[in-house]
Amino acid sequence: MTGRREMIAAKAYEMMGDFGLESVHARTVASELEINHATVHYYFPKRVDLLLGVAEQALYRLNLDRTAFYEDAATAHDRLMADVELAEAYGSKGSRFFRVVQGLFVASLGEPKLRPAAQKIYKAYRDGLAAQLEGAKVKKRSPYCDADLLAATLIGAGLVSQLHDGKGGSKLIQQVTESIEGTGTIS
Repeated sequence: MTGRREMIAAKAYEMMGDFGLESVHARTVASELEINHATVHYYFPKRVDLLLGVAEQALYRLNLDRTAFYEDAATAHDRLMADVELAEAYGSKGSRFFRVVQGLFVASLGEPKLRPAAQKIYKAYRDGLAAQLEGAKVKKRSPYCDADLLAATLIGAGLVSQLHDGKGGSKLIQQVTESIEGTGTIS
């Protein structure tokens, strides 16, 4: 993604990930980029449009990150485990993705125009997991054979980790891994 519109959306994404939803306004983004706020308004006339740009960035980065994590994954099972590792990385202290997703989900409660974009991010996340679950070797009685439950659990674990400065989610994600691979106590 290159161009001024994408540059503005990328900065808004970073700001939301670093400082939260309320940090993202045309004036604050313009200030960070050292440009006139009218330029931000040119590309994103309303705040909801700017948040839609952030949602586009989140989806773009999810696809980019997944591609990178799948690079050495030869099988569906390997890609599924790469997705679990990606969730753990998204829960780490320096990661912005789950914080941005959380902000977009919260904002979508008051902005009906934003809801389809937030749902699209979740669907992309969930569908990626579902595609790998189809061909992966997963413990038959694992609750994580269901893509929605797996997606919700990984997102939840990532958010818990973010609330605790990158700690706490790893234990939850380890339990997911053990359940998927059949090495845990769930049977």
